[in-house]
Amino acid sequence: MNSYLAFATRVANLNVSHPKIDQIWSMLDSIRTQNKYKVAATKYGQRHISVIGPSGVGKSQMALRYTSNNEGFTEVSEDGMEEIDIRPVVYMELPDPFTIKELYQNISYALGFPEIPKRITIGEAQRQAFHLLDKQKVEVLILDELDYILTSNVPHKAAMNAIKKVANKANITLVLQGTPEAECLLKINFQNFRRYPKLLMSRFNECDEEWCELLRTIEDHLDPPTKLGFGDVNTLLPVILHRMSNGLLGILTPVLQEFYSILGVFDENFNDFSKLEFTEHTIEVLTQAYQNINGDLTEDEFKVMLAKGY
Repeated sequence: MNSYLAFATRVANLNVSHPKIDQIWSMLDSIRTQNKYKVAATKYGQRHISVIGPSGVGKSQMALRYTSNNEGFTEVSEDGMEEIDIRPVVYMELPDPFTIKELYQNISYALGFPEIPKRITIGEAQRQAFHLLDKQKVEVLILDELDYILTSNVPHKAAMNAIKKVANKANITLVLQGTPEAECLLKINFQNFRRYPKLLMSRFNECDEEWCELLRTIEDHLDPPTKLGFGDVNTLLPVILHRMSNGLLGILTPVLQEFYSILGVFDENFNDFSKLEFTEHTIEVLTQAYQNINGDLTEDEFKVMLAKGY
């Protein structure tokens, strides 16, 4: 792979970590390690966590990356007649609209099982999901978009009890992810509140050293021939990027990717790194990238949506 294609690949796959993400990954690693040492699993033997934060802070990308970093493998049965896909970590979104049967079916889909006939009963869907979770040796199941329960016709307590049953019957660790609005589901009763200790993922509220360090990490990951100084306060780029993204990785990342796209990085014949150097047009290109990503959303509209946690 030549250096131009390698750089384009790094831009297209931009996904960096930061201390909160590292903390969550470390906790999951610790939970999984402890589980392996347990002599006998009990009904309530597994630990679980919840990850709460507004849209755009990077919850889904964090979970997807942890999943990809813990890829499974194929195991051949003792008789050599069957190949089994072992999946230690599985990510899935809750169904929308949420129903208990669709919960079980989505688990089966996430484990690679083909679509189940529509007339299947809840009990059959449940048994299929539990069978696959056990057969494929799932250790951690990440359930994203907890908010879908809030807009469903399923009573909140019944929905959370169904999720608890998945953890108990399959004897696995659950990670529940949602916005602050979904936090009420974790507080239905004290058992739920205790069962899913909350980890908060927040936006970077200030253009401070923590924000600049993130930007430096991003630029180090991209490793351009000549750095623009994303995290250098003397370039004003930290301030500009913070104002554009309001400290949300879900906006920052695509804006930077679009920025490099406008500069031609993804063009088939791109072969000139000098186009990526800081010029009097750099801020103009960044502004265009922001507009391409966010459309005609005004700053006031953005702040209203940010306040509501969208």
